Amino acid sequence: MNFYSIFFQKRIITTTRLLAISVLVMIVMSGCLENYGRLQRSAEVQTMFETGQLPSEFNYHFFGSRNHPNAVMGLKPDWTLRSKMWRKVELSTEEFKYMTKWVWEDLGYYKYGANILDPEFEKIGIIYTSSWMATVKVDKDTKTVEVMPHVFNGDP
Repeated sequence: MNFYSIFFQKRIITTTRLLAISVLVMIVMSGCLENYGRLQRSAEVQTMFETGQLPSEFNYHFFGSRNHPNAVMGLKPDWTLRSKMWRKVELSTEEFKYMTKWVWEDLGYYKYGANILDPEFEKIGIIYTSSWMATVKVDKDTKTVEVMPHVFNGDP
Protein backbone atom coordinates (compact mmCIF):
# COMPACT_ATOMS: atom_id res chain seq x y z
CA MET A 1 0.00 0.00 0.00
CA ASN A 2 1.27 3.41 -0.83
CA PHE A 3 0.91 6.66 1.09
CA TYR A 4 -2.03 7.98 -0.98
CA SER A 5 -4.24 4.93 -0.50
CA ILE A 6 -3.67 4.98 3.28
CA PHE A 7 -4.39 8.72 3.38
CA PHE A 8 -7.69 8.35 1.44
CA GLN A 9 -8.82 5.36 3.53
CA LYS A 10 -8.31 7.34 6.74
CA ARG A 11 -10.03 10.36 5.19
CA ILE A 12 -13.08 8.26 4.18
CA ILE A 13 -13.30 6.74 7.66
CA THR A 14 -13.08 10.19 9.25
CA THR A 15 -15.73 11.59 6.88
CA THR A 16 -18.02 8.62 7.59
CA ARG A 17 -17.65 9.14 11.34
CA LEU A 18 -18.36 12.84 11.00
CA LEU A 19 -21.47 12.13 8.94
CA ALA A 20 -22.70 9.53 11.44
CA ILE A 21 -22.19 11.93 14.37
CA SER A 22 -24.00 14.70 12.46
CA VAL A 23 -27.00 12.45 11.79
CA LEU A 24 -27.10 11.41 15.45
CA VAL A 25 -27.00 15.04 16.62
CA MET A 26 -29.82 15.95 14.21
CA ILE A 27 -31.98 13.10 15.50
CA VAL A 28 -31.40 14.12 19.13
CA MET A 29 -32.10 17.79 18.38
CA SER A 30 -35.34 17.04 16.53
CA GLY A 31 -36.54 15.05 19.54
CA CYS A 32 -35.78 17.99 21.83
CA LEU A 33 -37.74 20.43 19.70
CA GLU A 34 -40.92 18.40 19.25
CA ASN A 35 -42.67 19.86 22.32
CA TYR A 36 -42.00 23.51 21.58
CA GLY A 37 -44.37 25.97 20.02
CA ARG A 38 -43.67 29.53 18.99
CA LEU A 39 -45.00 33.05 18.72
CA GLN A 40 -46.26 34.34 15.39
CA ARG A 41 -46.45 38.14 15.30
CA SER A 42 -49.82 39.45 14.25
CA ALA A 43 -51.00 43.02 13.64
CA GLU A 44 -54.56 41.74 14.13
CA VAL A 45 -53.76 40.48 17.65
CA GLN A 46 -52.00 43.75 18.47
CA THR A 47 -55.10 45.70 17.39
CA MET A 48 -57.30 43.38 19.44
CA PHE A 49 -55.31 44.17 22.60
CA GLU A 50 -55.10 47.89 21.87
CA THR A 51 -58.85 48.24 21.23
CA GLY A 52 -60.00 45.78 23.89
CA GLN A 53 -61.81 43.60 21.33
CA LEU A 54 -60.52 40.30 22.71
CA PRO A 55 -62.10 36.83 22.75
CA SER A 56 -64.16 36.64 25.95
CA GLU A 57 -63.85 32.85 26.20
CA PHE A 58 -60.05 32.97 26.60
CA ASN A 59 -58.41 32.76 30.04
CA TYR A 60 -56.16 35.78 30.59
CA HIS A 61 -52.93 36.02 32.59
CA PHE A 62 -50.19 38.59 33.08
CA PHE A 63 -46.46 38.30 33.69
CA GLY A 64 -44.60 40.89 35.79
CA SER A 65 -46.03 43.59 38.02
CA ARG A 66 -49.69 44.61 37.99
CA ASN A 67 -48.96 48.25 37.19
CA HIS A 68 -46.34 47.57 34.49
CA PRO A 69 -46.57 43.95 33.24
CA ASN A 70 -44.06 42.42 30.84
CA ALA A 71 -46.79 40.54 28.97
CA VAL A 72 -50.51 39.83 28.91
CA MET A 73 -51.67 36.52 27.47
CA GLY A 74 -54.95 34.81 26.64
CA LEU A 75 -55.29 31.03 26.25
CA LYS A 76 -58.09 29.05 24.67
CA PRO A 77 -60.37 27.60 27.37
CA ASP A 78 -59.30 23.99 26.75
CA TRP A 79 -55.63 24.85 27.48
CA THR A 80 -54.10 25.17 30.95
CA LEU A 81 -51.17 27.41 31.81
CA ARG A 82 -48.43 25.62 33.74
CA SER A 83 -46.47 28.35 35.49
CA LYS A 84 -46.22 30.12 38.82
CA MET A 85 -44.83 33.26 37.15
CA TRP A 86 -48.10 34.19 35.45
CA ARG A 87 -51.15 35.39 37.39
CA LYS A 88 -54.77 35.32 36.33
CA VAL A 89 -56.59 38.54 35.42
CA GLU A 90 -60.22 38.98 34.36
CA LEU A 91 -60.85 40.43 30.91
CA SER A 92 -63.81 42.63 31.84
CA THR A 93 -62.02 44.70 34.51
CA GLU A 94 -60.45 48.14 34.57
CA GLU A 95 -57.27 46.46 35.82
CA PHE A 96 -57.03 44.49 32.56
CA LYS A 97 -57.44 47.64 30.46
CA TYR A 98 -54.77 49.38 32.52
CA MET A 99 -52.39 46.43 32.12
CA THR A 100 -52.68 46.28 28.35
CA LYS A 101 -52.08 50.02 28.16
CA TRP A 102 -48.95 49.86 30.32
CA VAL A 103 -47.27 46.68 29.05
CA TRP A 104 -43.53 47.21 29.50
CA GLU A 105 -41.62 49.01 26.74
CA ASP A 106 -38.09 50.33 26.63
CA LEU A 107 -35.82 51.90 24.03
CA GLY A 108 -35.76 49.45 21.13
CA TYR A 109 -38.50 47.25 22.63
CA TYR A 110 -41.96 47.95 21.24
CA LYS A 111 -45.24 46.23 22.09
CA TYR A 112 -46.61 43.75 19.60
CA GLY A 113 -49.33 41.14 19.44
CA ALA A 114 -48.74 37.51 18.53
CA ASN A 115 -50.53 34.22 18.19
CA ILE A 116 -49.25 31.44 20.45
CA LEU A 117 -48.83 28.32 18.31
CA ASP A 118 -48.33 24.69 19.26
CA PRO A 119 -45.67 22.51 17.51
CA GLU A 120 -48.11 21.79 14.66
CA PHE A 121 -48.69 25.56 14.22
CA GLU A 122 -52.23 25.44 15.62
CA LYS A 123 -53.31 28.57 17.49
CA ILE A 124 -53.71 27.99 21.23
CA GLY A 125 -53.66 31.57 22.45
CA ILE A 126 -52.60 35.19 22.02
CA ILE A 127 -50.02 37.42 23.72
CA TYR A 128 -49.24 41.13 23.96
CA THR A 129 -45.65 41.93 24.91
CA SER A 130 -42.51 43.81 23.95
CA SER A 131 -40.25 40.82 24.59
CA TRP A 132 -38.42 39.84 21.43
CA MET A 133 -38.55 36.13 22.18
CA ALA A 134 -40.45 33.64 24.29
CA THR A 135 -40.08 29.96 25.06
CA VAL A 136 -43.35 28.11 24.39
CA LYS A 137 -43.34 24.57 25.78
CA VAL A 138 -46.44 22.54 24.93
CA ASP A 139 -47.76 19.21 26.20
CA LYS A 140 -50.52 18.24 23.78
CA ASP A 141 -51.50 15.15 25.80
CA THR A 142 -52.41 17.13 28.92
CA LYS A 143 -53.20 20.34 26.98
CA THR A 144 -50.82 22.38 29.12
CA VAL A 145 -48.50 25.14 28.01
CA GLU A 146 -45.61 27.10 29.53
CA VAL A 147 -44.85 30.51 28.05
CA MET A 148 -41.76 32.35 29.24
CA PRO A 149 -40.92 35.69 27.63
CA HIS A 150 -37.24 36.61 27.61
CA VAL A 151 -37.22 40.01 29.26
CA PHE A 152 -34.28 42.40 29.29
CA ASN A 153 -33.57 43.27 32.91
CA GLY A 154 -30.83 45.85 32.39
CA ASP A 155 -27.87 43.54 33.02
CA PRO A 156 -25.11 43.49 30.39
